[in-house]
Amino acid sequence: MRRSGFAVVGGAIVVAVVLVAGFIALGGAERLDTTQTASAATCQTTSSSSAQGSAAEAEASQILLASLQDAACSLKVSREDLVLALGRGTGIAEAAQTLGVAPDALTTAVLGAITTAVDAEEAAGRLTPTTALAVRTLLELVPPDQLLAAVRGDQGACKELPWKATGDLDEIAAEIGVKTGLGAACALEVSPLEAVAALADPQGLEGLATRAGVSQATVEAAVRVAMEQAINEAAEAGALSGTEGTVLAAAARVAPVDRLLAIVRGDDDPCVAFPWPGSTSRGETLAGVALVGIVDAACQLQVPTFDMFAALASQAELDALIASSGVSEAEIEAALRTGLEKGVTEAQDAGSMSGIEALLLRAVLSQVGILDLLNNFAG
Repeated sequence: MRRSGFAVVGGAIVVAVVLVAGFIALGGAERLDTTQTASAATCQTTSSSSAQGSAAEAEASQILLASLQDAACSLKVSREDLVLALGRGTGIAEAAQTLGVAPDALTTAVLGAITTAVDAEEAAGRLTPTTALAVRTLLELVPPDQLLAAVRGDQGACKELPWKATGDLDEIAAEIGVKTGLGAACALEVSPLEAVAALADPQGLEGLATRAGVSQATVEAAVRVAMEQAINEAAEAGALSGTEGTVLAAAARVAPVDRLLAIVRGDDDPCVAFPWPGSTSRGETLAGVALVGIVDAACQLQVPTFDMFAALASQAELDALIASSGVSEAEIEAALRTGLEKGVTEAQDAGSMSGIEALLLRAVLSQVGILDLLNNFAG
């Protein structure tokens, strides 16, 4: 099911940028216990880190401690020199020159060591598979110099990133999460670490608004735009089906941002009343109807909200929901029709849809197949 894939967005938001931020080592010295630097001669195993902060930050620092030492060993430099070179240079080339190594060797050593450490932590059960995937995705997606710029807050962090070709649904979700965090950070002119961490925290948007010195509405608008852009990029690259891309992009435009983030994180409760999102155009009205319908159907069937989104992607995804939930295709279709009816009623009650439009849409509900329903309502 695609649900597991889009749940990866939460992993990308929670740890990936934290990990890369430590890798870049801007301010990393106070998070890592660098009193025992790696020796080029012995490459001794270090003690555990004395990282402060959240569990995610502590886990990231522990991974980094091992990663930086392994990279330093392979480069035959001290871990402290490696940390300082990465933190003070303007890019990989300058850091490599400072250390007296080739840029490609530096990149390969550090990113390879982090990947190895992440693999080991995942195998040991200390890092979830979704979080590990998010970290790998970020490292593969963003060029090293752009990672450096991202943590520093330089404009170089905001260079356009091409969509990374992939057919893996989990990787698609992780890439959307990474692009959303980086895009919002650039728009708000705040640290990507702050922006991405805030997206993972149900209470984080308010704190991010305070740190950015803007209103929460401004933060929500930045997140909304960044997520819609990432989803559109995925659809244009063929990574999402037409239905998924249309519905998700519509959701990014009209859904309350905190609820939207909960849906893509995988912690949304579909039985919590979904308020009419409002609309300024026919397309947004239809998108709002689709969102209300999907959430209501998920509540009726007691399945995660995004499972309902995923089920409309293709017959294969619909079959996967049937297999995982134990409900029949007829039950899914009935729940979705009932939910969409509710959405039409809410749109009409809110004055966003005329009686004639509502009548016509209800007629559509009785005639089209389940895999076409969302295309008719997402505009």
